[in-house]
Amino acid sequence: MAVVKTSDESRTLDKSDTMVLSPNALRVGMYVDLNCSWFKHPFPRRTFKLTSESQIVTIKGLGLNTVLVYPRESDLEIDAEGSPVEEAPATTTAQETEADTALEEAASSKQTPPADEDLPTHGDYHQAVELASETYRQLLGTSSQMMKDLSTGSEEGMRSAESMISGLSTLLTNTEAAGTVASALDPEDVGNATVLHALNVATLSMMVAQQFDIDQDAMQMIGMAGLLLDIGEQRLPKHILETRARRSEAENVKYQLHPYLGVEMLRNYPGFPEEVLDVIRSHHERLDGSGYPEKIKGDQISLPTRIVSAVDHYDTLVNSLYAEEALSPAEALATMFKHQKQQFSTDVVVALIHTLGVYPPGTVVSLSDGSFGLVLNINFQNRLKPLVLIYHQVPPEQPHTVDLLAEPALTILRAMPREELPRPIVDYFRLKRWTGYFIQSTMRTA
Repeated sequence: MAVVKTSDESRTLDKSDTMVLSPNALRVGMYVDLNCSWFKHPFPRRTFKLTSESQIVTIKGLGLNTVLVYPRESDLEIDAEGSPVEEAPATTTAQETEADTALEEAASSKQTPPADEDLPTHGDYHQAVELASETYRQLLGTSSQMMKDLSTGSEEGMRSAESMISGLSTLLTNTEAAGTVASALDPEDVGNATVLHALNVATLSMMVAQQFDIDQDAMQMIGMAGLLLDIGEQRLPKHILETRARRSEAENVKYQLHPYLGVEMLRNYPGFPEEVLDVIRSHHERLDGSGYPEKIKGDQISLPTRIVSAVDHYDTLVNSLYAEEALSPAEALATMFKHQKQQFSTDVVVALIHTLGVYPPGTVVSLSDGSFGLVLNINFQNRLKPLVLIYHQVPPEQPHTVDLLAEPALTILRAMPREELPRPIVDYFRLKRWTGYFIQSTMRTA
């Protein structure tokens, strides 16, 4: 039996009741299994019901010789030759409507962990943040040396990269994790912002991948692509990297070659996965064809590439090289969902929102008592009731945090745009410190 996860449940499909058809024989209403790598198609899941002719056109363009079809799960009867006996009307659902519904659910849903899992205590949270911060900083130190080793073709660099991704994968998929905690990182404390960006993208890309039915091996390859996506920049002159807003047209053309340069560097390592190279080559491509270096678009971009490219862009918005341009996590997500939907997959952006929460860690919010707070985590019991750090004009000896779940009368009114915040509040919270990432952890893991 093959278990196939859908968005709302796990479905058990009987493999003995499958048909192998040519993509040309597919019809709306058939329940299909593409039976290929996640890196070969753009769909959120490999197994799903066909609801539109455009999906069939996309599958035909993937170059697959055959596709598996489950007759019992299909909406139409299929004869022994694989032909539909009776066409069923197509049931199409607008992607925009699905995304809006998902956002509404994210804003109002209460997600409760299984009863046999203990929620972290207030004290556990602070210990877990300290642990996550220290772990992340150690990984940052390892990353700097790893990047240097990779640039020289050292095998030690590749071993370090594989070890880092394996460790992150184990941490992120720990089934005993009782919750998620924000990792308090300050990019200003890190000498190499490129290294911080790479580790952030690797971590968050794997977390977003967990929202889809992606296996462990594919998730680790996504993490590896996120970690090494910009390694080709090491082959570029420093002045091109440091003058993003002031590059000449010729310099910009050179910069846009860095995905190719990265692929060229990594091909020197025997057996390096081609799937990872494909993501690195295409992580600056956009659905509308406005990206680079090859201007591919739409269904030509695989799901793993869509995940890494969206996370890469999100981190760039939040941790901008120019502080005055940096957006809060909530602003970055809103920008991508409302104004850049033609560039990024709605499925992936919604998954990113579900991963980070309605009020992502790092979001400054106004509270019903007139105070301001900095969101520190996601509360899985009630996403609208996170743990917040409270602003004080005179900083206390110990940070004053409030668990909104334990304070029924205290609620979040809205997320505060950066430009509306008085300078003292910005300085107090040091917005750039909070990158909005989570490291799943429990005291048992610690």
